[in-house]
Amino acid sequence: MTPELQQKLLDKYPILFRETKLPMSQTCMCWGIEFGDGWYKELENTLAQLEMIRKVSGMAIIAKQLKEKYGTARFYHNEVYEDETIQRSKEETDIWLDIIDAVVNSFEDKTSYICEVCGEYGGLSDSYRDWE
Repeated sequence: MTPELQQKLLDKYPILFRETKLPMSQTCMCWGIEFGDGWYKELENTLAQLEMIRKVSGMAIIAKQLKEKYGTARFYHNEVYEDETIQRSKEETDIWLDIIDAVVNSFEDKTSYICEVCGEYGGLSDSYRDWE
């Protein structure tokens, strides 16, 4: 992703991207968002949903790595409660984790039919065969 678009996301979602300044021995986010600008719109929508979940649930999502792999996006993350003094049941936590996973999985699935470069709809292909 271009530095300008990436910085917009880092500025807008500082809690989610709080590991970007850590060394590579602690996080893969030190390399930034490792895919093209075509997925920016879907990523921004996903981050807005995750931010809303944080505000409602108190569970912060921490980006560990965002990259392209096998033609689709991968969004690795951890979750932590911002206020550990509040008691929550395992069932409540499991529900929030399921919701977070659904949001992230939806983003990853959408990238299989959105061009990583231009953002237009399409599909995965074996583009190397076009070169033969």
